[in-house]
Amino acid sequence: MQIPAALFKQAQERKIYMYSHMDFTFDLAEYPYQVIHRHCTTKAERWDKCHAHPGMEFIFVHQGTGQATIGQSIYQYGPGTLMYFQPFQIHRVKADFAAKNHYVRSKFLFDPYLIDHYLSGFGSLQRFFRYLWQGQLEHQLLSIPDSPPELETLFELYSRQQNSNASGPEDFALFAATFFRFIERRWDQCKQTGQSALSRHISYAEEIIQWINSHFREEFNLPELAQQLHLSTYHVSHLFKKATGGSITEYLIFRRLREACMLLKTTSLPIQEISYSIGITNISYFCKLFKRKFGMTPAQYRLLDSN
Repeated sequence: MQIPAALFKQAQERKIYMYSHMDFTFDLAEYPYQVIHRHCTTKAERWDKCHAHPGMEFIFVHQGTGQATIGQSIYQYGPGTLMYFQPFQIHRVKADFAAKNHYVRSKFLFDPYLIDHYLSGFGSLQRFFRYLWQGQLEHQLLSIPDSPPELETLFELYSRQQNSNASGPEDFALFAATFFRFIERRWDQCKQTGQSALSRHISYAEEIIQWINSHFREEFNLPELAQQLHLSTYHVSHLFKKATGGSITEYLIFRRLREACMLLKTTSLPIQEISYSIGITNISYFCKLFKRKFGMTPAQYRLLDSN
């Protein structure tokens, strides 16, 4: 179902479709992913959320019905529906409580660069993931009501690990690989793989994020970034701020600190070496940034994580 262009424009003018900056500031530095199993919303709470964020998001509906608006298209969803949203894609999910049903869903929200890294050893699976991430998709809902409870079991098992504090990077990597392997098989069964091999239009904000992810270990060079985008330094900063609600410097710090957290958790590298590896040559400044963000020093963070 297509929304008439005039109505869509009117909705934009009335600011119905607005970016929510909450998901941009979701702790991407320390927590680049979020897995929630069977979150329930009741009629009393209602649910009608419209937002966009830099991460990719998958929602699997266990119970309830409603409408999902993605761009100018409206889809009906129900139990067994898997919805997925690309980075910076405005989407609205509205639950229908007319039948007094609860809206119960599991959610997987993450930084796509992290998943792309974890799938680097799985050639075909990584290509499929990149298609979902950057491809021009005709449909963004999969109906899998007749499936065995694979997704339910996957979310439940990983949720138990999270709740018991027993999960680590390897467990998450296994969860992500299994999740996308399941989707890949279902995608093939639904014969949607041939829909489009085209790349979708990448926004300036995404291009900036891509550039930062490739260069965050180096000294930041705004003129070089602006030159690559064929924009002035002012426009680069302005467009990013408008799209995300945060500055380029803030995102760069997020990215560097997230990498530092990963290195502190998974390696025994000296803190000074970690600081250098993420593009911060002044270790005192690195420790100051880290403590301001997390309320503890890098050494305390490493000790806390090991315990």
